[in-house]
Amino acid sequence: MRDYNYSTLAKYYDVLENVESIKSFNPVLYRILRKNKVRSVLDMTCGTGVQAGYLHKKGMKVAASDFNAEMVKIAKSKYKGIKFRKGDIRTSKYGNFDAAISIFNAIGHLSKKDFEKAIKNVGENLKEKGIYVFDIFCYDYMKDNFIRHEFIDLAKEVESKFFVRVNNNKINKKTKLISFTQKIYVQDGMNRPKIFNEKWNMQIYSSKELKDILNKNGFEVLEFLNMSGKKYKPNSSLILTIAKKK
Repeated sequence: MRDYNYSTLAKYYDVLENVESIKSFNPVLYRILRKNKVRSVLDMTCGTGVQAGYLHKKGMKVAASDFNAEMVKIAKSKYKGIKFRKGDIRTSKYGNFDAAISIFNAIGHLSKKDFEKAIKNVGENLKEKGIYVFDIFCYDYMKDNFIRHEFIDLAKEVESKFFVRVNNNKINKKTKLISFTQKIYVQDGMNRPKIFNEKWNMQIYSSKELKDILNKNGFEVLEFLNMSGKKYKPNSSLILTIAKKK
């Protein structure tokens, strides 16, 4: 699978990925963890630290890692009280935690084979009956609601810089693979804009496939939710999975 170039665009990540809307999900995540009596959390795809920082501030014991060194560097600069490490969700071992999380479509970057490897490794980082919380684009919704034309999904100004992102994506319903093509413009004042061309793939799953894969690799699904914490129905693109280690 082709992967997204997080190193090149890491310094713009918090703008391009609309961290404010991601932050609005954090109270939902916190309620889920509290409901499951979680005190220690391992964020295995922490990005720039939005979830890890919030949960740490709420008093939870947090450890965090990300595959991309530039993202880890930014997370360290933002949240001084957390130990951030470069790590791989498929292989890294950090101890035994009440819960593990991987938020904002992180697991979609994994092939099916690597996703199964990651699930097994997540389990090895959890205590008995620990929980795993992750979100991903859901095929139940995307098969009928995928945007097939070119579209602008971001246009904003931040501190005299202008950001515009254009998407032109494709979906293969047989393989459930989305091929993303993005052009990102970053303009500082009236200077010549920088243009970034990105292409990558993302694997998606139906709710049934997620349940079967998790069950096969040592987890049972407790519930599927949407990103506002309500029971998932195929009327939103993201499915939030809460699974318990068997």
